[in-house]
Amino acid sequence: MNKVIEFYKNLDKKKRVIFWVCVGIIFLTILRVSIWTAKKGKTPTPKAFIKQLKSQNKNEKIYGIYNVGNLKIKEALPELEEIYQKENDEEIKRVCAWSIGQIDFNKLLTYLDSSDKKTKEITFETILKIDKKNIDYLINRFDKEDIETKLRILDYMNSPLYQDKLMKIVENDKEDFSVRKKAVDILKEKAKFEDIETSLWALYYREQNDEMKNYVYQVINEMKKRGKK
Repeated sequence: MNKVIEFYKNLDKKKRVIFWVCVGIIFLTILRVSIWTAKKGKTPTPKAFIKQLKSQNKNEKIYGIYNVGNLKIKEALPELEEIYQKENDEEIKRVCAWSIGQIDFNKLLTYLDSSDKKTKEITFETILKIDKKNIDYLINRFDKEDIETKLRILDYMNSPLYQDKLMKIVENDKEDFSVRKKAVDILKEKAKFEDIETSLWALYYREQNDEMKNYVYQVINEMKKRGKK
């Protein structure tokens, strides 16, 4: 500090003016950078995220959609639903579905009944992405689903835990053949033959659909052979 004072004393009047001008510029620069940094580091408010939902910039819009869901901002739900129903961009729709599920899971479930195929598909995937245990909810509404959705549900029933439910699907003669066949295939791979042999034979003898009857007989023989190895 003493050296600075000594340096200043040795300056003539003109150089002292230049000195203070330089100090002023440095001070203003530091102040400006400090203000900019403070603004940049400022945490956006819920209103700021809601505002971003209307952004024409895709990345900013997705950022807003994600954050209103992550923060569970209920006021954003009506606009989220509007975006979900009208948006064609799949990436935006998927983030939107996730956010709806975070704010009101029951609201997300209602979109399983959507007439729009893509919305229904994304809803299905999001429900399981939130928690794979939600497959039980989807299984409970199995009968009201379309064939494509039923086949997708069966993909998640690939376990001995669903043996009884799979057998009920197989035994339902009003069900589409492709759905029944897939349920039989899962049982063939996952179930113990001794646990389902009686049910399969009973199904074989009463089955009216020849294609299904022959397929069940084929499965019985394959499981028998496998059991003898």
